Amino acid sequence: MSVKLEKISGCKVKLNFTLKEEEFDLALDKAFQKVIKDREEPGFRKGKMPKSMFIKKYGVEALYNEALDFAINAAFIDAIQSKKLEVVNEPKVDIDFETLGQGKKLKFSIEVEVYPEVTLGQYKELDIKKESVKVNKKDVDEYIERVLKQHAELVVVEDKALELGNTAVFDFDGSVDGVHFEGGKAENYSLEIGSGRFIPGFEDQMVGMKIGETKNINVKFPEDYQAENLKGKDAVFEVKLHEIKQRQIPELTDEFVKDELEIKEVSTVKEYKDFVKDVIKKDKEEAAENKFTDDCVTKAVENATLEVPEGMVDTEVDHQIKGIERQAKMYGMPVDVLLKYSGIESLDVYKETIRPSALTAVKQRLVLDEIAKAEKLKVNKTDYEKEVKEVIKETGKSEEEVRKLYTIEAITPYILTQKAIKLIKDNVKKEEKKEEK
Repeated sequence: MSVKLEKISGCKVKLNFTLKEEEFDLALDKAFQKVIKDREEPGFRKGKMPKSMFIKKYGVEALYNEALDFAINAAFIDAIQSKKLEVVNEPKVDIDFETLGQGKKLKFSIEVEVYPEVTLGQYKELDIKKESVKVNKKDVDEYIERVLKQHAELVVVEDKALELGNTAVFDFDGSVDGVHFEGGKAENYSLEIGSGRFIPGFEDQMVGMKIGETKNINVKFPEDYQAENLKGKDAVFEVKLHEIKQRQIPELTDEFVKDELEIKEVSTVKEYKDFVKDVIKKDKEEAAENKFTDDCVTKAVENATLEVPEGMVDTEVDHQIKGIERQAKMYGMPVDVLLKYSGIESLDVYKETIRPSALTAVKQRLVLDEIAKAEKLKVNKTDYEKEVKEVIKETGKSEEEVRKLYTIEAITPYILTQKAIKLIKDNVKKEEKKEEK
């Protein structure tokens, strides 16, 4: 066999094969053994019909499909091993059928995407700064305000009109052209006014109503409304308001902190404010660190030159799809239904949506892998043991489970990637200190 490698691009090659006559004849022998193995022919025991008689009866052409599979697969495997190619997608085969036949030199070509060439650009001394972290009084006040609102109680009020933010308890009965429709009626229904849960305009028209008041509310169903018979239709809802509730936000006191929040070693307002400040600081520091990491990796990728194989992007998309499928299974619902909750029409739309992020993920992995090679980064036992402890801490799995799932061979690529990221971050351009005069 002879094979010539033709480079099409940085991530695509074409292998041109020519098999010797005896190599294809050998493939024909293997094809016959496979075809005849379980075949029953009159006058012969199962699988015992001679090859010469088979060919006489059916023609040698009956073996060509199987023979091509044997010949092409064997040649392809031999070529990628000898040429040290890392294939990343399904090969595309082109056969010269004029050379197909017993006693002929079979010619064919295989086009395939391979692990790409990556030319690194600057990844050290990058001019990237980590954002400074400050926690001000406004941050603390807004955090506490959100917590207090979460502990608010709904209290009935009787001497005021309905306002935005209040919760109304009311009856409603809807009709279109005087005809009542299914699902358009309810009694003692609770709704937070301004939440946007009802048809546009409905909640706004309820504002100002008083307890016991009845009012007709005129609305128009949206064109994309889920019920076909109501899309774009004008409707009238007769509404009777029974009750108005408003949120009563608690006051921040030592008693509230101690009795309601129940935070270890925090029992006063002052201690709670210090606690909140620390929480916000940690969150901001984590966000700043994550942004710094993203900025460093993004810049290193931008400075590199590479062509990303579509096959690797397809694999990354499939990986993300499997993740959403596992999530859907956990919730006990079809994938399309889960996606619709997120406003995504279908799995096909989701695939197109995530493709750009999949491309970015593949680019980053390729560049970080190349940096790890260029810097001769290694993974030792200490690195592995540290990662095992982290996984145990994050997942709550037993050490035995973690070691079974995450062998050192399986987790090495991830650790190398993290080392490459750390190297980039540790080598950013340092700020020059100004000399004092």
